Amino acid sequence: MNVNKRDKLKLPKRKKPDVLLKADAEIHQPVFHFLKTEFNHARQHEKGINRDDDIEFLHQYRVALRRCRALISLLKSLFKAEQKQMLKVELKTMMQKSNHLRDLDVFLLKMEDYFSALEHQYHQGLICFFDELQYMRRNTHKELKRWLKTESYEQQCQLVKGLIAELEYCPTSKGRSKSKDFGREMIWQHFEQVLTHCNGLTINSPDESVHELRICCKKLRYLLEFFTPIFPAKINKEQIQRLKQLQDQLGEFNDSSVQQLFLEHYLKGKETSSTTFAAITQLKAIAQSEHQAAKQHVITQLTQFTHPDNIASYKKLYLVEKKA
Repeated sequence: MNVNKRDKLKLPKRKKPDVLLKADAEIHQPVFHFLKTEFNHARQHEKGINRDDDIEFLHQYRVALRRCRALISLLKSLFKAEQKQMLKVELKTMMQKSNHLRDLDVFLLKMEDYFSALEHQYHQGLICFFDELQYMRRNTHKELKRWLKTESYEQQCQLVKGLIAELEYCPTSKGRSKSKDFGREMIWQHFEQVLTHCNGLTINSPDESVHELRICCKKLRYLLEFFTPIFPAKINKEQIQRLKQLQDQLGEFNDSSVQQLFLEHYLKGKETSSTTFAAITQLKAIAQSEHQAAKQHVITQLTQFTHPDNIASYKKLYLVEKKA
């Protein structure tokens, strides 16, 4: 037994909020408890990020923060203007601080795929490329680790917690709405947005339109998952599954976009006669080809989401007929 080997930390388990979502309960209470629990869950990953045993700690930290950001944006009528703006700014800063490290982690995870994709003559260039990325990652991790230990970061976290707490005792008029009524309104509103994007998308649409659809789908998915407890489980599960299938294709499209941008940025200023330049140029060409294929897969997947049966399931659960 190696006595110098330290035990790896286990990923924190997500806890249930103290107050669960109920159909007739005022919406501000369960939203407050969800955000409070989710933000605390994000912070429980900090020790694992600092130890750097597993990149999943950073990933789950970001997922939890993203859930908070998404709900605050989606349910904006529950927040006072200044409260919402401050939360938006603070949470965005936290995400931005870890963006570069996450991008590097994703690239390094695909190392074997990149070597498999290129012929042997380009492997020496790839080795130099990944040596640079690993050096860059070590420095980037040190910067994030230092930031997480600062008094400034701790104050930022306390500010976020205080702003979230305002939901419990200082709700807006919309925050007094019954959870089910509010959920139906929000889900239908965002479903219509996704449907509009889907119906307007073709293979010739600009990439920006595909990215807009990806963002809309994320928002709808967060809403469906948050309001799951108060709508029929079977139909809700089917809706999420169909949406997830579309999101998977949109995710591949986004990954290829990020990959292209990263490689383009890397090549700037590099010596064109180097083995690394040749390898990354080949990799970029493959990424461009995969990008076009991913876009075609998105277009194909749209028919599943816009199927009349799927639309009917949303209308049945969430469409509130307006009185004349």
